[in-house]
Amino acid sequence: MEPWLHAAAHDAALMSDFETVCSFGGRMSGSGQDDAAMEWAMGRARQAASTAQLLTVPYDGWRCELASLDLLGAAPQPLACRPLLRSASTPAGGLELEVVDAGAGSPDDFARLGAAARGRAVLVRHEYPFTGDHVHRRRKYDMAVEAGAAAFLIANNVPGQGVLSGSSGRPRGGAGIPAMYIDHEGGAALAAACAAGAARVRIVARGSEIDDARASVGIAEIAGGRDGVIVISAHMDGHDLGTSALDNGTGVAAALAAFRALSARVGPDTPSLRLCFFCAEEWALTGSARYLADLAPAERARIKLDINLDTVAGDAALTALISDFPALAPMVQAAAEASGVPVATWLPLMPNSDHANFARHGIPALRLLAGFGKPESRVNNILSAGDVPGIIEEAELRQAVAVTCAMADAALRMSDAQLESLASR
Repeated sequence: MEPWLHAAAHDAALMSDFETVCSFGGRMSGSGQDDAAMEWAMGRARQAASTAQLLTVPYDGWRCELASLDLLGAAPQPLACRPLLRSASTPAGGLELEVVDAGAGSPDDFARLGAAARGRAVLVRHEYPFTGDHVHRRRKYDMAVEAGAAAFLIANNVPGQGVLSGSSGRPRGGAGIPAMYIDHEGGAALAAACAAGAARVRIVARGSEIDDARASVGIAEIAGGRDGVIVISAHMDGHDLGTSALDNGTGVAAALAAFRALSARVGPDTPSLRLCFFCAEEWALTGSARYLADLAPAERARIKLDINLDTVAGDAALTALISDFPALAPMVQAAAEASGVPVATWLPLMPNSDHANFARHGIPALRLLAGFGKPESRVNNILSAGDVPGIIEEAELRQAVAVTCAMADAALRMSDAQLESLASR
């Protein structure tokens, strides 16, 4: 490993930055914690940046006001629940519904249910989100809406972990149904009742729209002498069950360390290096989508690569999700060799973080991720109350910094023609 890469991996402020960002809390967009953490992070970034600015973009803000779920019977059984962000509300008195079990909630499961989903509450299971064949929560929710379900219940697949937090993806004014996470044990009780032919629930959900909600976007840049921009991105916001340490305190801290380390590598013969921090990522990737959409086409075209850091510790194994850009694979492997950090690649686009919005604009983009295909890893604490700093190992975070620096440095040293070739598909 080159001396500068070794120094980057041993950045003295890395762990204190990680602990500080987690100290703001879960940083859910709209809580104020997200904005406070963004202000702090931009203060850190300004120490290395030529320019920095704090922007805001609109997003569909929402808050939960009331939620309950009861399994009905001779003695109603309250079930632990948490509404998905932007869940539709029930009537004031709630809804009493039969429940149908859709298993994992795959397309085949919904095809099997057919008309049986209509007018009922559909029960599905959460899956570890980082495998090649998982079906995302929002896709399951959309299939339930399309099937005519009256409510959507998604049970945690991990016993003893409690409820999870996540977004329905329902836009403001969009069609939708009440949607709740329940814990593994509640899911088992509902599944047993379904198997016995006696599953009926009362669901109460009330949420309110937040008018004129704005999400923070932080931009810091080190100016190079050539036209073009290499982006390192990470999302600042999270969920409020834990402190969003995995998702995404790890990415924020690693991005800051890489930005510091690379500042000396940017010069008259390189493109510029831009650090982008987004909020409202957990709200269907809205923050980065609005930021990119608002850029002038010529400015957007200057972005040659996005290296998105999201959940980059929690397991020793790293994977780059390269978003249908096969030319990124050799770059990743060269960076892995330079840094001494093994990194696998996954080619198909996985729209599970901000890299997906860059890719949709034709910008080569990857997500660096720990624990791909490893549901037994500590990454399985994502979205839960267990997403706290104590599950993060320092060595894992330091290797993420090293390989991030190696990838970004390789891009900074590419010719214009080489950078353009990364976009080939």
